[in-house]
Amino acid sequence: MHSNDAMLVGVLAEVAYRREELQKAGRSVWVDRARRVTKRARAHRAEVRVPVQQRREAGQVPARSGEITR
Repeated sequence: MHSNDAMLVGVLAEVAYRREELQKAGRSVWVDRARRVTKRARAHRAEVRVPVQQRREAGQVPARSGEITR
């Protein structure tokens, strides 16, 4: 009968640990989303102009490693 109690305590400890880890993971996802939204709002308020991204064609010369492509 005592071994069942020890088993139950072990299982409950594992469940508590996994629940805590899942909550941490869920929080980090929520925090990342909130940061992205905040960044967008700040950029919009500051009226930052972002140049349109250009697609490189297959025939174009590739960028050199020391060259800044902006």
